[in-house]
Amino acid sequence: MKRFAFITALVAICMGVQAQEKTYEVKSGIVTMEMDMMGQTVVQEICFDDYGAKKATISNFGGNKMRMLVIDGSNVMVNDAEKTAIRMPMMGQGETVNFLNLDEKTVKKYKVKELGTETVAGKECKKYSITVFMMGQPQKQTVWVYKGITLKSSASSDFGEMVQVATKVQENVEMPASTFTLPEGVEVQEMDMSMFGGGGW
Repeated sequence: MKRFAFITALVAICMGVQAQEKTYEVKSGIVTMEMDMMGQTVVQEICFDDYGAKKATISNFGGNKMRMLVIDGSNVMVNDAEKTAIRMPMMGQGETVNFLNLDEKTVKKYKVKELGTETVAGKECKKYSITVFMMGQPQKQTVWVYKGITLKSSASSDFGEMVQVATKVQENVEMPASTFTLPEGVEVQEMDMSMFGGGGW
């Protein structure tokens, strides 16, 4: 469980899970992603509604299933089976780029460069190189974007090369409101930092 919590936290940073304005051209959907992290395959479903303003990242690792939500500006990891919710430490939250609004300021800030087009999960994507800040450090990434939705990303870090790629894309599906909310009666608890063997990041 400790290892899963750690990997889930890393994925949250890499994906920059956060509530935003309209970021997608698609009203709602589910994108199934796979990531090889530290030799383990993490399967995720990126669920969204209201053109990306609502988002939940559902991770499945070794039979453990978690939902990552944004509540009051913080990432909250929800275990629906156990009816628990834990607020994740921010750890220098990763940034995300709104590819529907690539104005001059955004292009300059993130050093955005177009690299042509490629097909991912049957969708024609625009390929970009960008630079974002992860845990206070600049990180170069390559991303493949379809209608504002990142279907593939590749980045190098202290943990090695991390590649996440979509295997299935469902557009304009009915999304229950419960996907983006806490289970009834569940209170958010602060994460016990001893899970990670110490008190700091």
